[in-house]
Amino acid sequence: MRLALVAAGVLLACLAAALPSGCSRAGREAKPPERIVLIVIDTLRRDHVSAYGSAVATPHIDAIAEGGQRLTNAFSSFHQTTMSMASLFTGHTPSLDTGRPRERHDLTGHSWCGMLRFGTPDGRSDCIPASVPTLATRLGEAGYWTLGVVTNQLLYRPGGYERGFQRWIELAKPAPTAADANLVLRRALAGRPGDRLFLYLHYMDVHDYGRRSAPYASGVEIADQGVGHVMEILEREGLLEDSLVILTSDHGERLESERHFVEGHPGHNGSPSFDSLLRIPLLTRPPLFENADAFVRLDDLHRRILEVAGAAPGPEPDLDAGEVYVSEMLFQTYRRGRWKSYRDRTSGALHLVDLEADPGETRDVAAGHPEVAAEHRRRIEALEDELAARDAPELELSDADRARLNALGYVRMIRLKPGIPPAQSPEPTE
Repeated sequence: MRLALVAAGVLLACLAAALPSGCSRAGREAKPPERIVLIVIDTLRRDHVSAYGSAVATPHIDAIAEGGQRLTNAFSSFHQTTMSMASLFTGHTPSLDTGRPRERHDLTGHSWCGMLRFGTPDGRSDCIPASVPTLATRLGEAGYWTLGVVTNQLLYRPGGYERGFQRWIELAKPAPTAADANLVLRRALAGRPGDRLFLYLHYMDVHDYGRRSAPYASGVEIADQGVGHVMEILEREGLLEDSLVILTSDHGERLESERHFVEGHPGHNGSPSFDSLLRIPLLTRPPLFENADAFVRLDDLHRRILEVAGAAPGPEPDLDAGEVYVSEMLFQTYRRGRWKSYRDRTSGALHLVDLEADPGETRDVAAGHPEVAAEHRRRIEALEDELAARDAPELELSDADRARLNALGYVRMIRLKPGIPPAQSPEPTE
């Protein structure tokens, strides 16, 4: 299917020629896109998209970059949905750090957005605190009707992800598919108040490949079909012309065949966050950055979307350009350029890999590069201080949060209490 997605000429020129942080004035003088469509495919690895050279056929995903852009250096801000989507929605780097060396907050429904440092001292605020403006809030203020169709239970209310969406639909049925999401989306679009809109659509088909006892690639192919269908829906509704379409993922996945310098956890549980978890696809139409090889994190994407939309600007980056910092449960992972390090929270040991010579992260070379290891250690120590939530109390994982984790298969992350069923509902909720 050929997408009927033609942006206004002046917008195309701006987006194609703009500096990543320098098109603000020109972008605001130009006409912003009438629609912004953000599609997130949960757990989608970049190397399983055919536009990036994969043998897995993803023609509908690839089509988004036709006449647009395929970003080759895009990174998630965390190895799991709650943190990565909080980063995309707020423009901030998530963190579990406490301000005490190598200590971290426990993972609960209050902390798993990584935004505790912005919350109230009693820790009773939403996971994304009300003090932090969201992407949807800013776009709503800029005149867009904001619609979210969400299939990942960890993003469901009352986490704060819904803040700013004028219509927010949660598919609470067990294991909702892209087809389910598209059906609900089509109905929601029929009642839209106008054609100037921001649409956020989140698919879980790749994430749920293990629950179906199916190969990972099969989930990718199902999600790709969902993308093709949603493009058809938008085209029939006349919503693709003068639109900005963005497709990305919240994080990747570690496959059973992969071996690294330490054992690590399976799937996308991290500890540590290998690059297979952090390198994500990012395809846009029309182009969104000057350079398709630009280093782009999800928090950078937040700022760029607001800039192009002519909305109030996002926050200043928490990290320097080209940095990735992942404040994990068991490790603190840091990357800059060819070097990536992992500091063990328990022992304090720092491991180092050379991604240029060893992209599979199979060898710890910290002993051979002590100056790089020392530089990374200093930077990790600085970031764990700068991004810390010092006053937040430790709160236990609630039964509702345990149920959501259980329903999504995160049995390794928690010690489940017996008799807690998955949260279920036969109909989507708003």
